[in-house]
Order: sequence, then C-alpha cells, then structure tokens
Amino acid sequence: MTTPQKHLQHQVRARVLTGAGWLEGTFHLAQLHGFAQYLSKNAWYPMTDVVLAKVGNLPFFQLARAETLLVVLSAGTRPSPAPSTSALKPQAATFVLPPGSIDGTVQLAAQLRLSDFIDHSTGFIHVQAANVRVWADAGAESFDDVLLNPQRLVGVIEPQA
Repeated sequence: MTTPQKHLQHQVRARVLTGAGWLEGTFHLAQLHGFAQYLSKNAWYPMTDVVLAKVGNLPFFQLARAETLLVVLSAGTRPSPAPSTSALKPQAATFVLPPGSIDGTVQLAAQLRLSDFIDHSTGFIHVQAANVRVWADAGAESFDDVLLNPQRLVGVIEPQA
C-alpha cells in the first residue's frame, strides 16, 4: 500500500493592499507555481498569521482576489519565472486604484502599447520600482516589486514622450 504524498508547499509572506486597507500575512502555495500564477489562478487565497489594519491579528483569513488591489513581494520572492528581457522595453506609468496610485515600470514587448498590455492582461501585472501612495496615508512607500490586479484599476497614465 502506498502512502499519499503531500503536495509540496512553500510559504510567501507579503503585504497586501485590499479594499479594506493594508494587511500582512502568509500565502501557502504549491512549489510548482510562481506567485503571480497562483494569484491569477485562484479566486480566494487562504492566508495565515494575518495582521489586518483596524481588525487585529488573525490566525486564518480567506482573502478574495476581487478585493486584492496589489501585493507587495517580500525580499527574495520572485513574482514568476523571469522572462527573457531581450525583446522587452521598460515603460513608466502611473496606475490609479480606488484608494491611491502606483508610479512604476512594467516590461512590455517592444511594439506593444501600454493600453493594449493592460487590456489583454489575464493575470496580475508585475510593476517594478513601485512608489505606492494610499491617499488616506501621510506619505508614499517604495517597493522593488509589486503585483497589481488590473481588474481593480481605475485608470492608467502614461508619461508624455
């Protein structure tokens, strides 16, 4: 008789901007999945050891993708396998969300417009060198990498050339 194998999982600690404000907690995902793929695939994310602003410490929390505005990656966490950057160009943009905005850079195919990229995105968008402003907070915070839910965007601003 064989013993069923447990699915190998790894834990990813992250800060998340939600419709209810900031939270910090631990995601649990199969080791075979990249983090951006995991976020895009699931409608709900079971999380543990969550600290939710204005609520407190929670041993378990089920987070809805529909209320996940952006996820700040912890140091050393890759959003997904790194694509070949030879055919990509950096594009600066400001992404406007209901509670604030993000100034940052996305990597686009050389001939692709930012509006088309956003329109055809099926998963979370990797934004690099992100400056996140939540209008209810006093200042802005800078992060190396965030994953942005394009379904929650109010709009996008491209700098003029």
